Amino acid sequence: MDNLDFALQVLVLGFLVVMVTLFALYAILVLFNRILYQPAIPAEAQAAGVSVPRKEEDHTAENRRVVAAVMAAIYQYMQTDQSFALKRPISIDIQPSGGTGLSNWQIIGRRELLESSLELENIRRKKRRENIQGNR
Repeated sequence: MDNLDFALQVLVLGFLVVMVTLFALYAILVLFNRILYQPAIPAEAQAAGVSVPRKEEDHTAENRRVVAAVMAAIYQYMQTDQSFALKRPISIDIQPSGGTGLSNWQIIGRRELLESSLELENIRRKKRRENIQGNR
């Protein structure tokens, strides 16, 4: 029984020492970040004494919504117009604009993943339709 009490004391004391040390390191990092942080300013702007506004990203949520709405409208038009009688799903290729930081391998991998997931979903829907028609 004495060994069990001693083991629990060591466990609790060790846990507390580790947690206090981690909290102290976190506090030191936050302190240094607040004291030493300086936003990056281009050398030309710093020499001229001009404040440079931050450049906003083109990939905002509103732009994504606009792209999704346009794609949905095109898809709906192509589904309702009989001249576009499609025998297979629509394939829309979206090419990333420059500055994505992705290699060609990553882009191709993501595209393959999206296409395979679309094929899998079509197979699931087909099986679901067969199950529904088979139950009637």
